[in-house]
Amino acid sequence: MNHNVVIKISGLQIVEKTGDSVEMLATGKHYIKNNKHYLLYDEIDEESGAKTKNTIKFNETSAEVMRNGIINGKLVFSKGTNNQSLYSTPYGDLLVEILTKDIRLKQQQDNVNLKIDYELYANNNKVSDSKIEIEINEAGI
Repeated sequence: MNHNVVIKISGLQIVEKTGDSVEMLATGKHYIKNNKHYLLYDEIDEESGAKTKNTIKFNETSAEVMRNGIINGKLVFSKGTNNQSLYSTPYGDLLVEILTKDIRLKQQQDNVNLKIDYELYANNNKVSDSKIEIEINEAGI
């Protein structure tokens, strides 16, 4: 069953003890299938107006972020493991590696909260310590 939801995504990247945070709000769809959450939403580039379709599939131990559009790629987060993938942007392709340190999933009646702590590497060099938090609110629509 698809539910219309409000999605808040907050990210924090710490590079050499300096933090940079971003936050985004979107509306989308949320459903559960085979004990995994699915979150679907579109993101519009502010400069070009181009659309990127996003699908996030997650449970208590892993998360996959799939993006198709102006940005293409698949990021895999699995606690305690390294995962590599090719991430394509308008500025070029990057080979990224993610070392997932922790994944926490909290579910309440109308809300789902996912937190991921990870290290981000590009071309075999550590870029940042990062955190992402995804809040899904079904009551907000």
